[in-house]
Amino acid sequence: MKAKYILIFITIPLLIAVVLFFLWSKQTLISLFLIFIIDLLLTRKTATFFKNNSSKNVYNIVKYIGYILLPILFAIFIRTFFIDVYFVPSSSMERTLFPNDYVVVNKFTYGTKTPKRVQDIPVIGSLFKTNKISHEYNLYSSLRAFKSFQREDIVVFKSVEENDKFLIKRIIGLPGDALQIKSTQLFINDTLLLENENYCYTYIDNSKKDMSLIQTYSNIEFEKLGGEQQQFIKKNIQLKPRKQSFLFPYPFAKEHKWTRDNYGELIIPKKGMKMLLTKDNFEIYKYIIKNYELTELKIKGNKSISYIFKNNYYFMMGDNRHASKDSRYFGFVPESYIQGKMIGVFSKERLFQSQGR
Repeated sequence: MKAKYILIFITIPLLIAVVLFFLWSKQTLISLFLIFIIDLLLTRKTATFFKNNSSKNVYNIVKYIGYILLPILFAIFIRTFFIDVYFVPSSSMERTLFPNDYVVVNKFTYGTKTPKRVQDIPVIGSLFKTNKISHEYNLYSSLRAFKSFQREDIVVFKSVEENDKFLIKRIIGLPGDALQIKSTQLFINDTLLLENENYCYTYIDNSKKDMSLIQTYSNIEFEKLGGEQQQFIKKNIQLKPRKQSFLFPYPFAKEHKWTRDNYGELIIPKKGMKMLLTKDNFEIYKYIIKNYELTELKIKGNKSISYIFKNNYYFMMGDNRHASKDSRYFGFVPESYIQGKMIGVFSKERLFQSQGR
């Protein structure tokens, strides 16, 4: 009798959790699957019924298939709706993140993005990927978020250039912001943005008489050099566009002589924002209007169109500012592409470092 009450005490909260999950996600099949799992692990009514109404061989086959599939399905469920892990492939976030790090991402709090393509499903998606370059854009459905992304959050998002890749950057521009970079300094809505100590830049080191060296320093590393050494080191600021410059939006950025260090001003679209589109600024927004807003617009001659944006967009940058391909190159990132916020990081190197202390 005591065991029965314990079973009820465990089962009821789990069933309530499933109901809450259904109300949040509207995922009927997944909710039914969760109820099936609860029954399988606790009450075992389905398993008993199947065992009594099938042959021993069939029951054993199904049982062992279940042993294989259930852990996989559970991993897909957790990594799709709650928490996932992503690999850091490049140095664009140094000195905050390093190549071969793994970041743990909170999806649930910031509105889970449920994939519409099987190749985007965690755990099994890579099995269905092809070598063909995909130009699909409406890739995810967004569930209700319990918290909004903030400036300086480190996030994982689907690449807007290559649909089979995820990128890890820091949110710099929020929906509705006016962003501008002046000699590497970031201004948001005409206010200078204080820099993180880990932001990196390249510097020209003239401390040696016969040669100039290109060195990379984070803000905190540069401060530690001291005034005597700093006087020979100058930040490598790009003043003119390079011949092979492909800054976003191309060719608008090149025509207006934008560089990686002197960029903008750029208005980041916000859901519900009304903007007057002209022949000049339409070049900035036509890509997202067509592909993410799913709206066909054309501006003829000197005419203008008043447009209300349907989605939120973000401007991403890497902490390694002179070695990061980010929104300065690929443009705005739609909110539906952001998988979640980084809440942890681990790697073999970090593990060994912590053990050596």
